[in-house]
Amino acid sequence: MDARVTSQTFTRNAIHFTSLHSSQLLTAQRQITSGLQFELPSEEPVAYRQVRSLETRYVELQADKTVIGRATSTLNSSVAQFQDVSELITLSKNLVQQGIQALDSDERNALATEIDALLAQAQQIGLAKFNENYLYGGTRSDQPPFTFAEPVRENGILEVSYQGSLQRSQTHIGDSISIDTYYDGSKIFGGSGRESTVLVGTTGAKHGGGTDTLVGRATLQVRHDTTSYAGGSGVLAGTGSAAGDTILGPAGAHQLTIVDTAGDGSAGTISLNGGEPVAFSNTDTNLRVPGLFGQEVYLDTTNIAAGFNGTVDITSTGTLSVDDGASTIPIDYSSSQLVSDVDSGQFTTIDSSNIRSTGDDSLEFPGTSDLFQILHATAADLRNSRELSSAEYGQALDRRLNELDQAASRVFSVMGEQSTSLQTMQTMEFRVDDLMLSVESNIGELQATDFPDAVLRLENSQTLLQYTYAVTANLNSLGLLEFLR
Repeated sequence: MDARVTSQTFTRNAIHFTSLHSSQLLTAQRQITSGLQFELPSEEPVAYRQVRSLETRYVELQADKTVIGRATSTLNSSVAQFQDVSELITLSKNLVQQGIQALDSDERNALATEIDALLAQAQQIGLAKFNENYLYGGTRSDQPPFTFAEPVRENGILEVSYQGSLQRSQTHIGDSISIDTYYDGSKIFGGSGRESTVLVGTTGAKHGGGTDTLVGRATLQVRHDTTSYAGGSGVLAGTGSAAGDTILGPAGAHQLTIVDTAGDGSAGTISLNGGEPVAFSNTDTNLRVPGLFGQEVYLDTTNIAAGFNGTVDITSTGTLSVDDGASTIPIDYSSSQLVSDVDSGQFTTIDSSNIRSTGDDSLEFPGTSDLFQILHATAADLRNSRELSSAEYGQALDRRLNELDQAASRVFSVMGEQSTSLQTMQTMEFRVDDLMLSVESNIGELQATDFPDAVLRLENSQTLLQYTYAVTANLNSLGLLEFLR
């Protein structure tokens, strides 16, 4: 018996194939319209997982590119500041060289005023910001790295305090690469390292060796305390001796020569260290007697021994200070005396064994001043605020030139380091761009629509759907006789 296909079977088949071809047609249309071969995990589970992994990698690369761009901008800003510092130092050196040759104080003062302006510019660079962060505060880039104040001592250094971090701030690119971006300003603008102490003056003091802790510069104040005379002559310290005597030294370092011309001690002459004799009488209580080298003593000659003719050894005591007299120590005429600043606790070692007169000596501690203090000291030396001799003035400016050279060297070193980092980041950026392009290409290969194939499937689905409609329509038009046949 032949099997008969019922009308219900025809209907079911017609619905099935119509739905199938319509679905295929819609899928092809969606792929052509969106450009994506699939959008849901259920459509292509394996390919979908691969695409998601590639998209995650693409986001990571975008983040790396953003970080590289931000770090590059920061370092470019810093390098630009260093270029300004370099020009500033070069101009300062030119002004110092002009100052060495200048003979007129007005010209030197004008040069010092220009240095003052360069100092103000250097301070602005030290406080430079980028994206609201201070470039030279290290990891503490949210607050000003430097504070500035006028010197607390006469002829002292500019007070500079570094408030930033001693550790550089780093930008991390990926999992293994770190780039320094915000640098420690104390290393850039700070001192080059302590060198031998320089002492300039006329008191006879020398540096006692060892390692000092005072920085920049200071004034060594050498002051007189008391003067006493060996017995036998009857000479005594005058009423103005404590304040007026300028000699210092242990017993025998200075001598008086007394000649009793009257024979009874009432009159004669007195000289200091072979200087011009000064007439005295037994009524003098504060006789000024100058020596050969600008030294002087004040004497009481009211009790000169009758008939005394000869020399008298002098002992003169005094004090040392490096803090404008806030603290003093007695001179012990040794080769090593520690003289401290009472406020900072910093000290220097003085050889006082050859101190022979009072005065103010200049102390310099090369290599301990930062760029700001060097510029401040340069302006002060151009004005000759320490009243140095012509030779000492030229030598002081030569030392400022050397310090400026060292400061420039430190800036160039860091600028070169940052330029190298910029070159490295440029290479990394190119690499990241290549990787992003590669990831985009891989995503496209996995997910992008193959348009020729999609168009072909669209046309096939349209043809099959039209055929299904036609067959279905033809079957639905059969009469009873055609169906029974």
